[in-house]
Amino acid sequence: MTQDDGPAPLKPQAPKKGMALGKKKPGDVFAGFGGAPEPAAAEAAQEAAPIEEAAAPAKFNPLLDPVKVDIDEQIKAKLEVEGGLTGEVECVGDFKVTVLDTSKADLVCFKLAPQDQSFKYKVHPNLNKASHAQNILEVRDASKAYRANVEAPLLKWRLTSSNEDFLPISLSCWPSQTAEGTTIVLEYELTASDICLEDVHITFPCPPSGRPSIVSCEPGEAVYDAGNQQVHWAIPSMDSREGTSGTMEFTAAADQASLLPYQFVATRRGATKCPMDILECYHQEKKDALTYAQSKSSTYIFTVGG
Repeated sequence: MTQDDGPAPLKPQAPKKGMALGKKKPGDVFAGFGGAPEPAAAEAAQEAAPIEEAAAPAKFNPLLDPVKVDIDEQIKAKLEVEGGLTGEVECVGDFKVTVLDTSKADLVCFKLAPQDQSFKYKVHPNLNKASHAQNILEVRDASKAYRANVEAPLLKWRLTSSNEDFLPISLSCWPSQTAEGTTIVLEYELTASDICLEDVHITFPCPPSGRPSIVSCEPGEAVYDAGNQQVHWAIPSMDSREGTSGTMEFTAAADQASLLPYQFVATRRGATKCPMDILECYHQEKKDALTYAQSKSSTYIFTVGG
């Protein structure tokens, strides 16, 4: 896993007058952290603008939660045309936090549910690694407080697997040569009946010279997107209620090689493969409970026949 630029958690002390802008040095990946501004910068800021021209700080809407949490995961795999897994599935995720009201949540802290140790985790350097071992995400000292409205990645995780059961869907593509070119029949089956996949997009490359024609598709809608030169099958959602299987057929005046690989992209909202559930959210020093808004999703990205 690569090191992220990380949260910009250090909470700078605001200069009394105005604000001075400066360039970050190349490679200064933790430029967002730090304490009070340098004296020279603060003096320059005071001289740069009179008090009446200083920008007023953004006001926090008290009706909003003071903390926003985004938990996102990507699950990538390469598949054979017939549907078998090539190599390994890779699952990577991020736990990101944005503090909207620093007067309440500058030292926000999270207690997580026990984590699945089959995943490899990496915690941001400004967090307490000993606390993370106890499933708690907290800064290692109060000087690393969060800044307002700055997204801070706190935790990353990764897992690879050669088990096809890790995938929630089975895809089978049946290309056949014809006198006019190629006929493609694609069939899917949702093998994980307890989940819902949304915003499903299946795309086959096809040049305009291929003059593709959609024979049939069920469910969803299939069209030829001339701008992106691809046959595009869009399905709003897949689940046990909507039906767990579907097929799409199209023809093109092109050879099989020019119609592959195709791509499958879908989103699962409200859940991730890695269990990442917040049990408590509170202020690290005051111990006051904090409310938060949470967004959680997994995105599946498969390349087939490449």
